[in-house]
Amino acid sequence: MNEGKAMRSKLANICVWLVLAGSAMNVAAEPVSLMGTIAPWRYPKSSINHAKGSDAATIDAEGNRTVQSTVFEARMTTEASVDEVLQHYRELLTRNPDHDAKLSIQPNEGRSVVFCDESEGRPFELHVILVNSKTTSTTLIVSKATDEQQTRISWKQYSKYPITTDARLPNAPGQNANTADE
Repeated sequence: MNEGKAMRSKLANICVWLVLAGSAMNVAAEPVSLMGTIAPWRYPKSSINHAKGSDAATIDAEGNRTVQSTVFEARMTTEASVDEVLQHYRELLTRNPDHDAKLSIQPNEGRSVVFCDESEGRPFELHVILVNSKTTSTTLIVSKATDEQQTRISWKQYSKYPITTDARLPNAPGQNANTADE
């Protein structure tokens, strides 16, 4: 086998090992999707005008990755008033089994919810809703200028996915259990 084929074969084996390692680490109980994450937070009958997701690159002071994490965002618009939108989120964020299930919150998981009104003295309504738990931080910004026809809702959610400590990595080709050859 020539050197190029050997290198490609080794790279292919490493890629397969990385895929298997990621699945063995049980990073998240279910696959995480952008639209699946946005859906429970979407204001009813609103239009989603923008949505994107990316790696949140959670790092320590030295720039080393600490946990796997994502950041998702969406911008929505609705004909509903700011007060109607705020009432919807006040109800949604009230703890009960139905709301917890919709937002995928475990019954024994703690969280905080803060509503802020930053409208006073401004020519527009501006409200910020902060929702924090051990693994997620969600921000909703609800706004509407006096000359606008629609209420705007900006949603952003940071989530971290801890790796279970008992996860065992599958062996890469040519390696003993959980050791690496260089």
